[in-house]
Amino acid sequence: MATAPPQSLEPPWRVTSLERLFRRSSLFRWQLKTSDTPQIKSGLQDHWRGSATVGGRIIEAGDRLHFDGQAFDDFGWLRDLRAFGGSQARSHARQLIEIWLRQNQNWHPLRWQPDMMGDRLTNLVASYSWYGESATSEFQDNLARSIASQARCLALDWRRMNSPTSRLRALRGLATAEAALGGSESEMISLLDLAIPMINHMLNEDGGLKNRMPDSQIMTLRLLIELRSAASFANVVDDKRLDEIISRMGAVARMWRHGDGHLAHFNGAGMLNPEIIEETLLRAGPRGKVLQQAPYSGFLRFSSGRSTVIMDAGSPLSQDANGEDTACGFGTLSFEFSIGPMQLVVNAGQTAADTNLNRLLCSTSAHSTLALDEHNSSNPAQNRMANISGVEVGPAEGGLLAVASHDGYEASHGILHHRQIYLATGGANLRGSDRLEYTGAPGEIPRQAIIRFHLHPKVSAAMLGNGQVLMKIRGNRAGWIFKAANTTVSLDNSVFFDAGIRQSCQQIVLRTPISIIRTIGSNEVKWAFLRSDPR
Repeated sequence: MATAPPQSLEPPWRVTSLERLFRRSSLFRWQLKTSDTPQIKSGLQDHWRGSATVGGRIIEAGDRLHFDGQAFDDFGWLRDLRAFGGSQARSHARQLIEIWLRQNQNWHPLRWQPDMMGDRLTNLVASYSWYGESATSEFQDNLARSIASQARCLALDWRRMNSPTSRLRALRGLATAEAALGGSESEMISLLDLAIPMINHMLNEDGGLKNRMPDSQIMTLRLLIELRSAASFANVVDDKRLDEIISRMGAVARMWRHGDGHLAHFNGAGMLNPEIIEETLLRAGPRGKVLQQAPYSGFLRFSSGRSTVIMDAGSPLSQDANGEDTACGFGTLSFEFSIGPMQLVVNAGQTAADTNLNRLLCSTSAHSTLALDEHNSSNPAQNRMANISGVEVGPAEGGLLAVASHDGYEASHGILHHRQIYLATGGANLRGSDRLEYTGAPGEIPRQAIIRFHLHPKVSAAMLGNGQVLMKIRGNRAGWIFKAANTTVSLDNSVFFDAGIRQSCQQIVLRTPISIIRTIGSNEVKWAFLRSDPR
């Protein structure tokens, strides 16, 4: 099995040893000070909810709270305390802020890393109306001086981040801090002039990120919504560039969303809970009509009745166009299938820190698509990446039809993979075919085609005597029948990852011998999911 693309070992930003020595000096601290006494303007709206449960745990921890690491230094916990509410939470927030200010008067290469600092400044300012307005003048002055110093340092350093996403996190924090410190409209427009080209470079023309990662799309949207709020707070009202970008990105993000609020599990997705997705898309512009195709990002979505199919019809990337590592996903032409709020066919889900598990979750076998002899359809180490062709989606007789092909196995086996998926009107009949075509190119002779359909953990499946599979979705009275022709059908165990939780599930596996494909030229497997209504 091919390995996943190696993760970059390059540090996220570079500060030379000489610079580190200077930045720990009193001269650098003096350079960051402002000549006047800064003040924080309250009133900037925070769009995101925290967790009252987590806020309660923070209060219970008291002085035992672990202060090291990003979980404390980015100040995202302020939202959790705010969600818990009450004077005790507000007082505790001030205490924790004062502790951090005392311990971090000097520059530090991790805690003052530009993207981390951008998150911290945004979170401090966004919740300031809650914890800061009623604080003592001494607290307000100390915090304002620290925010001003951090903002000046961030203005020096945000370009040092290696990845565009990290630079955007930093720049959004700088804009938020400048807005809260009374920055002018012209100064904010200058920051937008820096941010907009960088954002556009990260996007395809249809509004999808070039890295093709659904979770990343949502988190980038949140950055842009925060940046737009900062601009509005600084009285930037006529510049609509961010509005247009956010609207396009939101339209693509909605393509990946199932009826239960979760995102389809393509390219490492599955870390975000539906609440985060919902509150983000609510602020990404009007819902409008959901896109059926994002041609540049390479995804299809089509629905009938309560049934929805979401399909990966794009070429995978081992590294995106901006030089950032991507969450690998060699699931070309894989799909997910849901009925209302219930998912039936899925992909395994998010990437993992464990190398072996990550390799498994990236593999073609972890997706609901076809593999040859357990080889991945793309292999960056061999410079073999699946190219997509012939993508179409639209009305067909009695329903909707999507077609696409890829050449990921041509260099290795001389084989093209063609997939068609048909959804009948009303959504009770999903039919498909996977056809392999020998092109005459040299390569390894394939032994077996293996098609997998991973089932959601809430789906229970059992083999019937005629080689068909009976499926029941928990909470749904109707059952589903799977059948296939020209292949052997079996059930096997599988795994599904969602929000960091590993769950057991089942998968339908089709195995078809194709060792004589060079003689016969092609091989086709047809399959279908049919709803079986209760009597």
